[in-house]
Amino acid sequence: MMTNLLKGPYLQWPTTDAVTVMWETADDQVGEVEWFETEAVHAGLSGAAKTVEGSRRSVCEVQAARIHRIRIEGLESGREYHYRVAGEEALHTLNSAPEEATPFSFCVTSETGGYGDDKINEGIFEQIARYRPDVLIVVGDAVSRGSNYDDWARFFFGPAKNLLHNTPFYLCPGNHEENADWFYRFTDFPEPGNYYGFDFGNAHFTAADTTRLVDYVEGCPQSTSEMESTSAQRTFLRDDLRRGASSTWQFAFYHYPPYVSGDYEVPQMRELGADVDAAKVDVVFNSHTIVYERSHPIRQGQLDVVDGTIYIVAGGAGAKPDWFHPKRAWHTAQAQAVPHFVHVSIAGPTLELQAVDVDGRVFDQLRLNK
Repeated sequence: MMTNLLKGPYLQWPTTDAVTVMWETADDQVGEVEWFETEAVHAGLSGAAKTVEGSRRSVCEVQAARIHRIRIEGLESGREYHYRVAGEEALHTLNSAPEEATPFSFCVTSETGGYGDDKINEGIFEQIARYRPDVLIVVGDAVSRGSNYDDWARFFFGPAKNLLHNTPFYLCPGNHEENADWFYRFTDFPEPGNYYGFDFGNAHFTAADTTRLVDYVEGCPQSTSEMESTSAQRTFLRDDLRRGASSTWQFAFYHYPPYVSGDYEVPQMRELGADVDAAKVDVVFNSHTIVYERSHPIRQGQLDVVDGTIYIVAGGAGAKPDWFHPKRAWHTAQAQAVPHFVHVSIAGPTLELQAVDVDGRVFDQLRLNK
């Protein structure tokens, strides 16, 4: 029963009755995951939950591989379990997705791909872990070069290792992922994988692959065929946003920002605005420029404090003051150039959002009610 882990184990795509466990080993092996029911114990004890004796279940892969992907099914909604890769002693925690009435939280970051001191990444992930989110959203550029195998350990799976043992993450492609094969091999998202949608609690999330909607040519973004309203991705996004409109809260996340002060704004992305407006998306998370910027509510390209969508650029782990544009744009409500992440807490019709810096200080906050 060999393991010799290189990455993970980490969690992907939680639903109310299933979750994916992934890991990488140094050589080809037939992987196996064990999981156990838990019961609460006195909070002073480590983990505040213990494994229920006799509850062990497991599932094995059919073929040997280096990158392992096992889907655990038959879970109870919102329940906590312990799991481990067979052959390893360490137990980790996983939770299935909650029912609609259950409060939950998620964190958002991006740009971990090496814009400055690698220690910033570690600090951001340590702070995120203190908030104990149910889900982590990464808005692209998790690595410096997606085609470079070593980058995935250096910039993401290494510094986020402890967090990812227990917290499932979703990633949308940024330009630094380079549409590389490693993006697809190291993740397990709903099809087709580079854009997708999912439910969690009383919220719906839509992820777009904006690197396919605009393409960089000599440093300038230009529209591609996928930006056409009849393309497969635009059709999927329009339909998925429409499906999500029945949820209490609706979010979208994609790398290129339609609204941000300075040269990293990608105006072509405003072509998605009609679909975002029609679905009444509450918040869109973007990245690409390594700052934090929150917009006023926007609808049809104009300020609309009643029905508008808030756009937040969360260029968290890479934030640099010298990338900060000296003037606010008309749409800017708040902006800072500090390493950060965003924490969102949802309880029924109430949303509380905080932007938190690498030292744990809250520098922006927002409360919305339905």
